[in-house]
Amino acid sequence: MKIVIIGNGPAAISAAETLRARDRGCEIVMLSRERVPFYSPCPLAEYVEGSVSRERLFLRDADFYARNAIDIRYGSPVRRIEPSARRVWSGDEAVAYDRLLIASGSRAFVPPIPGLAGARGVFELKTLDDAEGILRRLAVARRAVVVGSGFIGLEATQALVRHGLEVTLLEAREHVLPAMLDSEMAALVERRLVEHGVRVRTGCAVERVLEGADGVRAVIADGDEIPCELLVCAAGVRADLSILEGSGIASERGILVDARMRTNVEHIFAAGDIIERPDAPEKNRVAPNWPNAVSSGRIAACNMLGIDRRHPGLEAVNVVRVFDMPIASFGVQTGETCLRWQDGAGAVRKVLLESGRVAGGQLIGEINGAGVLHEMMKKGTAVERFGTHLVHPGFGYIHTMEPLRAVKWA
Repeated sequence: MKIVIIGNGPAAISAAETLRARDRGCEIVMLSRERVPFYSPCPLAEYVEGSVSRERLFLRDADFYARNAIDIRYGSPVRRIEPSARRVWSGDEAVAYDRLLIASGSRAFVPPIPGLAGARGVFELKTLDDAEGILRRLAVARRAVVVGSGFIGLEATQALVRHGLEVTLLEAREHVLPAMLDSEMAALVERRLVEHGVRVRTGCAVERVLEGADGVRAVIADGDEIPCELLVCAAGVRADLSILEGSGIASERGILVDARMRTNVEHIFAAGDIIERPDAPEKNRVAPNWPNAVSSGRIAACNMLGIDRRHPGLEAVNVVRVFDMPIASFGVQTGETCLRWQDGAGAVRKVLLESGRVAGGQLIGEINGAGVLHEMMKKGTAVERFGTHLVHPGFGYIHTMEPLRAVKWA
């Protein structure tokens, strides 16, 4: 059997390793848009900052593919899928398949701002090429603008500040980390940024990017001209659905898959950042993160081999560190009940409840137990018996297994 995998990220690698572990004889062809072995995009900001070396980004060596009999084809972006003929087109080459896995991931979203696309000195921070472009630009930049205050924007901001640049952070919505935090919790993060010299402007829409002879020279935002020699666009990511046109593969925000990672088209599976699947009967969601990519790639591989496996549901815990202050969030930002804990060092924890069950959480400064709380939310565990202990940083798995009267708190 010939299996073609589109992509070379965590979902693709997880699938390839699972395939090879379970079937030494199947043919695996991997079509990679990039020209380097598998690496992690998670520490790209640290690479820009200088705290992580280039070598540490790579999670498999160049010989990994040969050792596992994987036909890796670098610099081979797929432009079209032809299910009726069971083939994909990479450039002018048609690659046949018996089973196809689409694991091409997500791409940075570039808003339609005049002057933004294509301007020299403007970067995303999604790929290794982006990071290396930023590093080269540092030679001529002393001021930077970061557009977007999600976790990529905040990580980029921190990296540039630590290189000594004057950084202005622009967020169109009313507070930073709007997808992760409510306004009260976001204010703590904003204060941290300001303490480290970042100029933060929220509710501030970018109107235009101005380019001079040496590249980007300024941003116009809310009528103000903000000088800069480097701009990082961190306006979010989108599933890369560009190759689906004419394929008949169903998609909304991502490729629609079932719990076996099957698409609506026979013999075609999808995994990783590109997928959308129901986490609850009433809604679908896209949750682009590393754990989901690895687990969905593994499930897809098993089912491509005819081994019935089902995915338990997408993980959606967001974690970021801003100038050494850890932040975690999951679920909703408001609920029927809000349990709150804070200490004298500035750490604040909120757990949101609906009908006596965890519906969300926001943790700043002290994020211990975030995974436990998220797992309880996924399982719909009744938590009223834990009372306010639930929000305490000492709460953990042991407390979910013992009677509450046996729990001791410092």
